[in-house]
Amino acid sequence: MRLLTKALVLVFGLVAMCGAQQAAPLSKAEQAVKRKAGSLSAHDRISVIRIHAAEEYGDFVSSDEGGFTFYDVDEKRNVTLRYAEVRKIKDGYGGYNSLRHRHTDRRRALIVGAAVLGGLLVLAIVAGAS
Repeated sequence: MRLLTKALVLVFGLVAMCGAQQAAPLSKAEQAVKRKAGSLSAHDRISVIRIHAAEEYGDFVSSDEGGFTFYDVDEKRNVTLRYAEVRKIKDGYGGYNSLRHRHTDRRRALIVGAAVLGGLLVLAIVAGAS
């Protein structure tokens, strides 16, 4: 009886350890990021949109089952991220801001520029009418 109890405890312990070592399955969003990282080759230019951080720009280095690594061209260092930390990977760097000496998202720069020009145009019309 004691031998059976010890054997059962040992079997349940091994099952528990094996279950704890398995990685959680990736969500659909994480799988999409993993597929994109898997389609890239070394030195491809990418823009990385993190979930709770600013967009980063760099050269793709490598990927594995848990995440990927890229060289951040603005910070001049390698950055390793898990797929769960990333919302999207885009091709290319985007634009370059000469004043800040950093890369920027061209679409965002165009939207901000259009808003500023629109505001100036409204001010000019109001000033001309009065």
